[in-house]
Amino acid sequence: MEAQKKSRITKWLNIFLLVINISAIATILISKGSTPAVQASDQFSSDEFLREKLNLTDAQFKEISALDAKIFRVYQSIIDMQCEEQFKLLNELTREEPSVSYMDSLATNIGRLHTGLKRQTIKHFMNIKSIVDDEQELLLDQILIEMMEMNEQCQFCNKTDCDRRQRLSAEK
Repeated sequence: MEAQKKSRITKWLNIFLLVINISAIATILISKGSTPAVQASDQFSSDEFLREKLNLTDAQFKEISALDAKIFRVYQSIIDMQCEEQFKLLNELTREEPSVSYMDSLATNIGRLHTGLKRQTIKHFMNIKSIVDDEQELLLDQILIEMMEMNEQCQFCNKTDCDRRQRLSAEK
């Protein structure tokens, strides 16, 4: 019975560590992709990158920046909440008798927050797609594929011959 309990705790600990590692990597990548907004007129470094790669006009760039201002504020709020939840989880794990149900609820909440980050990312790219012309949209699609390392290997299964990646390429 004691061995089963230890096995369950080890399983939850491994899941927790995986979640923390993934979240930490995502947070680092996201933090490098944008600069904090001091004023509404500030430009984000990820937008500057896309401005150059997509050859955006000044009008397109201003429109994207205006649409992204709210997205990046929400994004930063979600990152802050996710960080707080991860510290709660770490704190619970370091207790002498951690509550598995509490850690499970924290892990669920961290998952919801991660979903929120993905939704904001989707809005960001949908905003861009709503503004660019057809040629720029093709360039954006290629940038997204490269960012997800889909030209080399699938980021989810680490296979170089992932049929999901091949399906995406075939759909384009």
